[in-house]
Amino acid sequence: MNDLVNRRGLRACALLLAAAMAAAVFLLPAAIGWWMDFSDAPVRSDAMVVLAGGYERPLYAAELYRRGYAPEVWHSRPFRAPEKSIIEALGVPLFAEEKVNRAILIKAGVPPSFIRFYGQGVLSTADEARSFARAYDARGKKVLVVTSRFHARRARLEFRRLVPAAEVRVAAPPGGDYRHWWRDRHLAECGVTEAIKTVHFLLGGMFLSQPATEAGAPPPDRPGPEPRLPQAGPGSRR
Repeated sequence: MNDLVNRRGLRACALLLAAAMAAAVFLLPAAIGWWMDFSDAPVRSDAMVVLAGGYERPLYAAELYRRGYAPEVWHSRPFRAPEKSIIEALGVPLFAEEKVNRAILIKAGVPPSFIRFYGQGVLSTADEARSFARAYDARGKKVLVVTSRFHARRARLEFRRLVPAAEVRVAAPPGGDYRHWWRDRHLAECGVTEAIKTVHFLLGGMFLSQPATEAGAPPPDRPGPEPRLPQAGPGSRR
């Protein structure tokens, strides 16, 4: 009798486990799509921060600037991989991302005098948020962060936690089939990496630049020479 009860109990547990796994398989893609398809409505702010990582970001930031959402645009100085110095030593020019994005902002209508830089060798979204908090007096200010749509919800989570003195909103341009994100190679990669990075941050993980570079950075009015952008042609997306 006891063996019969035990077998029935095991079968019930197996069925419950199978049902839970089936539900997870069905719900997880929908949850990831919901997480990536996000943007706050932009509001007039004291400063705009455009995050590194994609050329659609400075383009949208410039559009928001032209529409009067913020009087100045901030951009970090991202980490440059060591192999880029080797390539440049060969005589192949590789412009730093912040210089390319500065050129995009200027071409799209942001005056150079209203573009600010912060940080040095910034490694991650959390590092961007922490470096910005050190460079900008955010107390009582409204800060509008501009990024890609798939990245916006995590960016808001990290900026609100690491720049608590400011009222932070995160805006992103529309676009992307997030209901079927797994059908697009770029969105599929982003879906996996965003899930991992979000869990990593919630567990206390942050990739940060070295302490020696956190305390200070080159002045914001010394961006260096800007690259010459082509007059026409499609942009690239990383």
